[in-house]
Amino acid sequence: MQVNTVLQQTAAGFDGAVTGMDLLELLQFKGLSRFTGRIAVERGGKTGLLFFRDGEVIHAELDQLEGKAAFDAIVVWGGGSFSVEPKVTTTRQTLGERLQFLLLDAVRIQDEVAAGLRQEQAATGAAPQQVKGVTVKDRLGSINGLTEAVLTTRQGEAVQSIGVNSESLVAQGMYLVTTSGRVGESMGLGAFKGAVIQGGKAHLVVLEGPKNYLFAEVAEASKPSVVESEIRRALSGQN
Repeated sequence: MQVNTVLQQTAAGFDGAVTGMDLLELLQFKGLSRFTGRIAVERGGKTGLLFFRDGEVIHAELDQLEGKAAFDAIVVWGGGSFSVEPKVTTTRQTLGERLQFLLLDAVRIQDEVAAGLRQEQAATGAAPQQVKGVTVKDRLGSINGLTEAVLTTRQGEAVQSIGVNSESLVAQGMYLVTTSGRVGESMGLGAFKGAVIQGGKAHLVVLEGPKNYLFAEVAEASKPSVVESEIRRALSGQN
């Protein structure tokens, strides 16, 4: 489960970068608002289309794929750009499942894809993404808009940090992890995966790893979703 980010609204709808779970968050938001229209997702010269009616996805298409196969292929991209077109509709219906089922299944597929990639790297002897001896400051220190960051154990014990207010940041982050986890379990939304919280004076990004949490504070003037994307890129070792 991820806590919804705040998306920027424009005259034409919503525009933004799709990174990590952002597209799933957008779909969830549109479901709750009973949206009718089309969401176009672009990546690598390809365009996937998702059609909504009263908050439910009724049709999806990507190249020669349609229905659930197209929906799953679009949401596991993990990157790209999207646009929302409220006035574009269709009479076709290739999806009958409720949106909540589609989103939960998409999270499962994303996890399986990630696990498969890790297994492939191990089988081929590919170099691991994390470099021994590289610190959080080395990875994240040059990201614009990031003012504080702390890497903790699953119990909330600080391991590495950037800045001087790590204790306060850990307290906020662990409270969010605990609260969101309980809400997710009670509502059947699954385990906590991460969050991007937009605040009045600063923003908070929380990422979960197999053995750690990473809590990051983002400056008020910066877009937290953009900083989250840069953090993920830096942690994965991408240039």
